[in-house]
Amino acid sequence: MRDDEERELATAIRRYAEAIRVPAVPLRPQRNRPNRLLVVASVATVLVGAALVGRGLGQWRANGPAATPTSSTGTSAGSTASSVPAPVLDDRFGFLGDPILGFSGPAVRREIDPGLVVALGEVRSKIAVSPDGRRLAYWTGTAGSSDGLPYDLRVLDVAPGAQPRTRLSLTSQEFAGHIAWSSDGTGLVIGVRSESGPGADAPPRYSALRVLDLVGGEPREIARIAGGPLEPLAWDRQARLVAAYEAGAAGIFAYSVVAEGGTLERTQLGGQGLFTLEASHDAKQVLGRGLFSDVLRIWPLASPARAVELRANSGTHIVTATWRPGTAEIGVLFDDDRIELWDTNGARRAVPLPPIPATSNLNRVLAFRADGSAVFVGRALSGSFTGNHPDVYCVAVDLSSARSAVVETGGTSCPALSVRIAP
Repeated sequence: MRDDEERELATAIRRYAEAIRVPAVPLRPQRNRPNRLLVVASVATVLVGAALVGRGLGQWRANGPAATPTSSTGTSAGSTASSVPAPVLDDRFGFLGDPILGFSGPAVRREIDPGLVVALGEVRSKIAVSPDGRRLAYWTGTAGSSDGLPYDLRVLDVAPGAQPRTRLSLTSQEFAGHIAWSSDGTGLVIGVRSESGPGADAPPRYSALRVLDLVGGEPREIARIAGGPLEPLAWDRQARLVAAYEAGAAGIFAYSVVAEGGTLERTQLGGQGLFTLEASHDAKQVLGRGLFSDVLRIWPLASPARAVELRANSGTHIVTATWRPGTAEIGVLFDDDRIELWDTNGARRAVPLPPIPATSNLNRVLAFRADGSAVFVGRALSGSFTGNHPDVYCVAVDLSSARSAVVETGGTSCPALSVRIAP
């Protein structure tokens, strides 16, 4: 061995000994002599390390230095930060669920904890979640009024202790309909209707759509029809188009595309058996499904005539389906508790699920985290999803790692709407 090689090996041995904190072995006797076994073990450790270092040194000369694997944050792949996987449940996100004990109305909780983050109070409509998951919009009625009139439109930031803000109030002659956010989260489109005409089960005299910019301004009516109700579905702010629909006891029978300038194009959907419509988070596509149907209909928001059908494989039955935020994928839950992700081009991939407790109850929930990074599957082991039912099972699956975790429901229903909680 050359002198320079000996120096390199000696230096490597010294550094290795320092790294594993091997005590120095005295060369001359001292009063407190080290345990001989410890000395032998220490020396043996150094010698083994020296042999490994020497062999590695030879490989280094032959092959050159190897790159150390690092994470996207620059942390060594062998370090504690990167070797410990992130938890499946994320306290930056939460759910909108049933009332929490001691509070009225729906409430927000965190994924990791069923405790209260913020309560909404009285709610008299479906709750609309903004595209980024940070705000909620809903109608509330006048306290003490038997019919809730007049209605107030409220917007709530999802943050601990946040207070809702009233953005507008309807007159006592109008009833509140559904609410949809604009695709950029800066506005709302609301549905309103008049009192019903004479006769049992008579439709309202009129239904209308109004848009509201949350940065300021008054609501502006963009469409009005006789009868109805005309309910908003989505608002593509980029294309300046609003999607709406009309539904009755037999399902959804009409779909309309309304330009912000007021032009309305109506398409009849009778005979298609659609009972639910859902727009993608970017308001570009619409998903329709019938009751107990194993066929999904998907079309561009502005072009219902271009609808395509996606069918389940023979022998499988779809329980529910919903858009995955931030993607063009649709999560599909089957009656045998399988999940697949579909896209409009026909591609399909399975999402592994842990075993779910068996039950004869058919009630199930499928929901995605507000950023699309995880999926939640819940099922009622008894009772239903309405009211406080402790026998509810809910599991979360991280879509990047396929790891899963059971969600503590705390006696409330399994969450169906995901929100992003501000610090």
